[in-house]
Amino acid sequence: MFRTVRGFLFLAPPAFLAALLAYLSAKPRAVSSFTVYPFLAEVLASGMPKSSTARFVVVTTLFFIVPYLVTGVVLFLADVGATASAALWRKDPRPSRPGPRPAMLAPEAFWTLVATSLLLAAVAGARLPGVAHGGELPGGVNVAPAFVAAVPFATVGAGLLLAFVASIPRAVVRLVRRRSDPARGL
Repeated sequence: MFRTVRGFLFLAPPAFLAALLAYLSAKPRAVSSFTVYPFLAEVLASGMPKSSTARFVVVTTLFFIVPYLVTGVVLFLADVGATASAALWRKDPRPSRPGPRPAMLAPEAFWTLVATSLLLAAVAGARLPGVAHGGELPGGVNVAPAFVAAVPFATVGAGLLLAFVASIPRAVVRLVRRRSDPARGL
């Protein structure tokens, strides 16, 4: 499962960049009129750039980094717990094999996960200016950075679901082979 954690940690930043660049290329009004949130303006007062686009990128990146790191820690702790408990529930202890472990995802599932996550992030980023008035809500509240920062999490989840669907044919073939020849196993 640790490979799943590493997969998320490696896939989410490119998905974030794809969503951010697609959002910025759509030239939404929320970017040109963006003002920094008061709680961030106090903390980052002297470190904020002058350009509204650069301020938008900095705030969006901050909104992405915090949940990204928290999710990475939670997935790592879940992996440690699952790995530790797996040995307790196994009937026979498996000896560790030297060399690299087999891939966790089938190749078609892996490439489906990567391609759909990045493509969905780019499409969602480009379509985001049309959602909730481009992120500008009544009262002058601009939630566009939060929307852009949430896109990678949603697209990686959707990519994982599509990767599961892409791996179904291989699982069916394995099941049919196992039933036809029980001595072969997997």
